[in-house]
Amino acid sequence: MDLNKLHDAWLEAGQKVADLQDKRQTMAVNLVADQDKYTDEEVKAVSDSLDKAKAARNLAKSAYDDAVEDQKIQKTKTNAVPTGVAISHKKNGKEEFVDQVKDMLRNPNKYNMVSSDGTTDTTSGAGLTIPDDQQTAIKQLVRQYASLESLVNVESVSTLTGTRNIEKFSTITPATKITDQNTDAAEGDYPALTTISYKIADYLDVFYAANDLLNDSAENILEWLNTHIARKDVVTRNNAILSLLPSATKKATIAKFDDIFDTMYSLDSALIGSSTILTNKSGFLALRKVKNAMGDYLVKPDVTQSAFTFQLDGHPINWVEDTWLPDVSAGTHPFYFGNFKELVTIFDRQQMQLLTSTQTDRAFNRNQTAIRSIDRFDAQLVDDEAAVIGSFKAITDQTANFAASAATTTDGK
Repeated sequence: MDLNKLHDAWLEAGQKVADLQDKRQTMAVNLVADQDKYTDEEVKAVSDSLDKAKAARNLAKSAYDDAVEDQKIQKTKTNAVPTGVAISHKKNGKEEFVDQVKDMLRNPNKYNMVSSDGTTDTTSGAGLTIPDDQQTAIKQLVRQYASLESLVNVESVSTLTGTRNIEKFSTITPATKITDQNTDAAEGDYPALTTISYKIADYLDVFYAANDLLNDSAENILEWLNTHIARKDVVTRNNAILSLLPSATKKATIAKFDDIFDTMYSLDSALIGSSTILTNKSGFLALRKVKNAMGDYLVKPDVTQSAFTFQLDGHPINWVEDTWLPDVSAGTHPFYFGNFKELVTIFDRQQMQLLTSTQTDRAFNRNQTAIRSIDRFDAQLVDDEAAVIGSFKAITDQTANFAASAATTTDGK
């Protein structure tokens, strides 16, 4: 059987398993709230269907692996060398991935993202899944750019949908102290939980590869591919994070340096020590220019970190381009302070995929191949009390505050 059909069957079977797992998890959550929500027969039917789906997936995977191994054996026989000549060359993971990328460029129809009716297919299983080691390389490259993902909480998930019960930091109550071991513990307060639902979405980007890329080295192909995906991933996830931030007021609330402290200390005290400042580039520049009475800048470089890392009162300052985090009004910059890991969670499916086509106008006219990368994640606001906001224009420099008082002796002299 065609290797691609076996590969597609394995992916389809895996998707059915994921869907049934989602369904069973939803039923489990609903049954906790209402034990009569489903009958025993309905619960058993879902469990039985999931077991059968897993068996079908495992069978499809085994059949695909056997077909791949058979194909390797056939190639070995075809390329057999004379007796007595020993040739051994085992490709590493990077080389195998590059070979697959080259195969995509040579045979785009095997990985086509355009269906026969000319529409774009966003659910096709015929694409090339980026392996874990290459995803790791992309993530390492992401860290070199101005990524906000490190500020927020990132949770790896294996299902397309799901829910999480979140307890806000401000609602957590202290445990009961027990001094007599013979005394039963009092029933604690039930936490005020908020249910957060996520639904994994596909984020798509199309870029173009010159067909002479086939002649390049494996290292150059990986560098080109990883760099493009990493840059796009930073911009995409930054935009998803920024879209969840509360809107800053258009009227400036911070005019002098003391106003910054008033804003920061309006946050829950338990979160202040782990909080950071976020603004746009124009806002950072305005903060960077503020001086104290001695003419020294109040925003200091963080000597423990890399270059262009600054802090204010011990808290790191992060900023992004005005394009992505614009001023709230003409000349008024946003100011966010908080623990962004408590504020936002990214649910990461970690199934990046590539698809190709030569049928787009640009690709056909320029003898190129269109490559579409897919990143799968969802971003959700978790605890809206984990950050405080403000806005500012120009913050005045601090002035000298020397208070002189005349000493008076007891005899009046």
